[in-house]
Amino acid sequence: MLTANKYDLKAPGLFLEPHPTLRRMRAEDPVYFSPQLGAWVLTRYDDVCAELRDPRLSVVEETKRIEELPEDEQAAFELLREIFVGWGGRSEVDDHAGFIKLMKRNFTPAKVLAQAPRIEKIMNDLVDAALERGELDVANDIAHPLAMTVVCGLSGIPADEMDMLLRNSNYISGLLEMGEPDQLLRCQQGMLELTDYLRPIVADHRENPRNTLIGILLGPEAADLDYTEDEVIAQAIMFLVVGYHTTANLLCNGLQMLFDHPEQREKLVAGNFELLANAFDEMMRVQGPVASVRRLALRDFTLRDQVIHVGDTVMLALGAANRDPEMFADPDRFDVARPNAKKQIGFTVGRYSCMGQALARLEGQIFFRTLLSRFPNLRPKDAAADWVAFRPLGRELHTLRVAVD
Repeated sequence: MLTANKYDLKAPGLFLEPHPTLRRMRAEDPVYFSPQLGAWVLTRYDDVCAELRDPRLSVVEETKRIEELPEDEQAAFELLREIFVGWGGRSEVDDHAGFIKLMKRNFTPAKVLAQAPRIEKIMNDLVDAALERGELDVANDIAHPLAMTVVCGLSGIPADEMDMLLRNSNYISGLLEMGEPDQLLRCQQGMLELTDYLRPIVADHRENPRNTLIGILLGPEAADLDYTEDEVIAQAIMFLVVGYHTTANLLCNGLQMLFDHPEQREKLVAGNFELLANAFDEMMRVQGPVASVRRLALRDFTLRDQVIHVGDTVMLALGAANRDPEMFADPDRFDVARPNAKKQIGFTVGRYSCMGQALARLEGQIFFRTLLSRFPNLRPKDAAADWVAFRPLGRELHTLRVAVD
């Protein structure tokens, strides 16, 4: 295992343009141990796809940050650890399979499509409210509250405390980054506040059953899973985090790409949005909201002559894999009509791939169609995009102010 930092993966400005570095890694060191990140970084498409499906890797890696703390400090994060490990039953293959089976029975494509009128109304209401205030920040006025309101409605969670829900969901997303000590503290704070908020909501669902995600987890179809109240709360928190943050960021990233590539925007509009579905995949490929995911080695194995040991962290660089020239011709070019854009792995692949991607795609269709139809001359208000770092190797838009006619 090399210990030198051949690639500076913590360079302050790397998140603004990581791809020259990732390109070198993919060509020279496709399986590279980064002492800075304490992880093996994989950058080739075939390797990343294979390891997303590899049973030698556990999807529960984030709690490693807690387990590396002194024993007397670990106890303070026990709730955080329990909730995170319990998301979707992902710590046990059979538990996760049962959870996914339940979700697939009740979260069918037809049920997702039936959400379209509601999503359209939420979208237009948010736009109208922002216009009344006189300024439109697509990130904070539209994309984030849209994604959160949609997932709240499906889950059976009131969306009347939007600021609190967004704040705590964003805190919890910190554990999905590198889990630094300050991120752990904010994540724990978010878990505690959301647990207190959700407990009476779950209790009300038990007293008054209804057809929501929380209701399904409490209903007869979930009897075999035998969820406790705390486990239902854990799933509800998962919905609020993973069902919101990545979708909101993708909507913002995609709009910024259309601003940066007006000729691609014209392709969408000129074709009456027939390319929107394909454009969504291309947005995921070029600037997806999740640049990397982490896995934990359950045993020793060798990959491209590198020995990965049990307990090692393996970082799968989705952003690098999605620009692998072995899979995508001219990979740095953004092309809404790219023939194989659907090969992107921004939602990951395998048993732990994103179960909400159909909903995210529907939200994307409505989001872009609404904005581009209502505001043909929509344009960015700021000269430079307001990017901030998110996860290793990734970025998100802090704001996205736009001008409309």
